[in-house]
Amino acid sequence: MVVALLVELGRQSRASILISVEPLEVHGVAAGSEALAAASVAVVDVAIDPTTALGVCRELRVRHPTLPIVALTCCQHGATAADVRGLLAAGVGGFVDLQLSAEETLRILRSVARGEGVFQLRLSEESLSALLNGSPGCSADRQLSDQDVELVDLVAMGLTDHEIGRRMYLSPHTVKHRIERLRRHAHARNRVQLAAWAGATKGIAQA
Repeated sequence: MVVALLVELGRQSRASILISVEPLEVHGVAAGSEALAAASVAVVDVAIDPTTALGVCRELRVRHPTLPIVALTCCQHGATAADVRGLLAAGVGGFVDLQLSAEETLRILRSVARGEGVFQLRLSEESLSALLNGSPGCSADRQLSDQDVELVDLVAMGLTDHEIGRRMYLSPHTVKHRIERLRRHAHARNRVQLAAWAGATKGIAQA
């Protein structure tokens, strides 16, 4: 399924996309080192074997410290809260599931390649609850304002401060300030963790 998605991404892109498929194993990172050195982004399929995928992400971070990594899952049951926390700690900068269209996935991969964190991953109710409860300082007691929700949704899509500012009619400075305020409240180390926290908070509120 993942290979089919990548082929579809290549078809939809106006620019040519070079895709190299490597086996999901830690030793495969060394074997595919040449292709990875030239890559703009690494996509790791987490759903097949989350433990092995985590090991691959850690090895990628050691061997290619500046290469952005995207974790890809098949559905809301493809990753648990523990998987997400481990992948975040391993330096994964984007989370995507196969429920998105090829066009949306391509946009997200480009955002991650530019250094923007993305969290477009639906989790099960149990995983959302565990993700929220397992993060220090994160609780559902603070209701996000409508503007906060919109802001974090745009952050989760991988948009830059300038792009968010244009959509929300705010200056990039104001956007950055509000993101930092929300990030401190959530005790999130980066924008991806902020988006994960917001997704968990909204998931608990809707449950």
